[in-house]
Amino acid sequence: MRKLLLVLSALLVVALVLGACGGAPAAAPADTAAPADAAAAPADATVDPNAPTPVPTPVVNAFGTCDDPLVLWHGLTGTDGAVFATLLDKFAQENPDVCINSEGYPWDIFFQKYPTAVAAGTPPDMVIFHAAEVTQMASQGLMAPMDELVFADGTLSKDDFNPAVMGAITVDGQTMAVPFDNHGWLLWVNTVLLKDAGLDPENLPKNGAEFIEWAQKLTTDINGKHPTEEGFDKDNVDVWGIGYTWPRYTIPSTLWQFGGAVTNEDATKATLDSPEAIAAVQFWHDLMYKYYVAPPAIPGQIWAGDLYKNNKVAFMWEGTWTKGMMNDNPDLAAITKTAFVNSLAPDGNQAVKMDAHIMSVPTGVDEDGAAKAKTLMAYLAQNGAAWANSGQVPAMIEVQESAEVQAIPSVAMAAQQFNEIGRPDLPHKAFIEIQTAWETAVGNALASPDADVAAALKAGNEQIQAILDRP
Repeated sequence: MRKLLLVLSALLVVALVLGACGGAPAAAPADTAAPADAAAAPADATVDPNAPTPVPTPVVNAFGTCDDPLVLWHGLTGTDGAVFATLLDKFAQENPDVCINSEGYPWDIFFQKYPTAVAAGTPPDMVIFHAAEVTQMASQGLMAPMDELVFADGTLSKDDFNPAVMGAITVDGQTMAVPFDNHGWLLWVNTVLLKDAGLDPENLPKNGAEFIEWAQKLTTDINGKHPTEEGFDKDNVDVWGIGYTWPRYTIPSTLWQFGGAVTNEDATKATLDSPEAIAAVQFWHDLMYKYYVAPPAIPGQIWAGDLYKNNKVAFMWEGTWTKGMMNDNPDLAAITKTAFVNSLAPDGNQAVKMDAHIMSVPTGVDEDGAAKAKTLMAYLAQNGAAWANSGQVPAMIEVQESAEVQAIPSVAMAAQQFNEIGRPDLPHKAFIEIQTAWETAVGNALASPDADVAAALKAGNEQIQAILDRP
């Protein structure tokens, strides 16, 4: 009974603060972008406050035919869901003894159903979510360790995967999941806009000062004036140097570049109000409200991806899943270059946030279900080249290096970047609460030209410290 109460209590916290682990927090700017596996309403959508709350429809597919299918729950319901379905169908054809009932849910619904099913003793056989949430889910008793099931007999080797990701999914010495992919931020550059401004796409800026110079040359108002010219109309910008996108990836990347972080390495002290963290967020505030080279992070702003599609943004920090947008816009893809996320730090220090979709067996799954999940996990990991068509980087390093994956420029670039400078979020049993606190603080810091960045981050830091101080 005590375990049931703990799980249901954890469920309440998740339901209240998660919203959607691939979506925008309530306090985030309206132009916040989410990965392809996240459901989000259009920024200009009109909402009837009296209308009933819609219940998202799960994406349910059956692959293969058998009496006792493997039940798989996940949140891959966006454009990458079609690629995932193709991969599951191929698995079912090659493994006729294991059929699959695949159920895709918006992430907020997933994280309500998952703990409830475990508490009720009716879990699915396998789940897919993110590495960043593993420590919290494991601390709530929702996951079975994978060491004996997958790694001990050599089905897969831990050395086959990015060490940083493996560290993020290891809790108290136990490996709690199997990586499916690596994903996160990548730099997308409109080479035509750069060339038109007299800039070389093959020699990108190396630090924050150089980037500001570039961004000022790239940004123009409706009269063709740059921010450095007299008469520049900041309220009618036609082309932006850079777009501010999803804070959940943009801000950690920038914090780390500046030598800051949300907490210290052992997650005992909140550091969101450190001089380094304040400088990192202040840099974005200045790009928006001092240099006028990035759209302000205020409600009603158009998502940077839509601006980019219309040649209105030159530099865009966006996810590996942006390949889906490029697939749909081949003319745009033809003029786009991908690169490591550029450093905004004064000294050019490099860092980028990465995450991973991970595969796990929930607590309470029987031996037959776990065995089927093991078969599917190994298959998905070893056949990740097909998943690369979604834009995500296959988790196995050997698969990343295959000719098939290297032939996809954005995926090849992302794989190199993540292996060289990628960092996952610091694991914590209250990860989602901490994430919500810093996102709110940063949203407040960037909400207006008059926002006091240091004060907003100090308030957020106090909230985070209170979370860390809990027993």
